[in-house]
Amino acid sequence: MKRQDRAVTPVISTILMVAIVVILAATASVFFFDVAGSITEPAPNVADTTGEFEVADGVAGDKQLVKITHIAGDGVRVNELEIVVRATGPGVDTEARLVDLPADGPSFENENFADGDPDNLIDNGDSTTNNIVISDGIDVWSAGQTITFRINTVTADFREGETPDADELEVVIVHTPSGSIISQNTFTA
Repeated sequence: MKRQDRAVTPVISTILMVAIVVILAATASVFFFDVAGSITEPAPNVADTTGEFEVADGVAGDKQLVKITHIAGDGVRVNELEIVVRATGPGVDTEARLVDLPADGPSFENENFADGDPDNLIDNGDSTTNNIVISDGIDVWSAGQTITFRINTVTADFREGETPDADELEVVIVHTPSGSIISQNTFTA
């Protein structure tokens, strides 16, 4: 009886050829369709934030203070943040965006407002409460640190019976490199 010991070389070579063709096709499609160019940086994992909006009764100079505190998760470079603030109500419907953070000094400058904040929703007066609170000159918003700014009562007044009457304030913090929302708070009067 003659037995022929023949290897399975044709089967293995066919499998290898198919694998090589699939790898080449995937590589070529990334190059031709520029798939790699559309991949963005992942957003930091800001696990938890808390928001507080203090509205004081009294004269127009009283505070309407917004505080957003980073509770847990990854730290985020402040210069990678954009803060969108929207005030709505029967007497107001306006939006402002804080960019190019952190601000120089205790007040926001014109370059910190996208589109110049035409309605002056965010109070940019000289105040120590009008900035991103960063300890020891570190430019990373991390757990325990607070973003603080004031809402201008002339543009959106959340005090009862005042004009222009506002009843809802939304604060959205966006991580600009990834375009992801990392914090969103809505406050009602």
